[in-house]
Amino acid sequence: MDQICPECHEGVMLYDAPTKRYGCKKCGAFLTRDQLSDARFKARTPEEDERRRRSRQQADYLEWWLSGNKEK
Repeated sequence: MDQICPECHEGVMLYDAPTKRYGCKKCGAFLTRDQLSDARFKARTPEEDERRRRSRQQADYLEWWLSGNKEK
């Protein structure tokens, strides 16, 4: 699966099985899976965080509603 590089935002990250790392074809960044995950987490935008928060709230509300433990 092709993944965009978190460093240059242009290159494609390809997995190198012998070294168990991802390498960018454009900028040459060479990252482990954990480093790649951390870089993506740090690059998230506030809009993504807000969207995830709202989605979590909606899921919590739906779970509460379906549980039937509503107080009147």
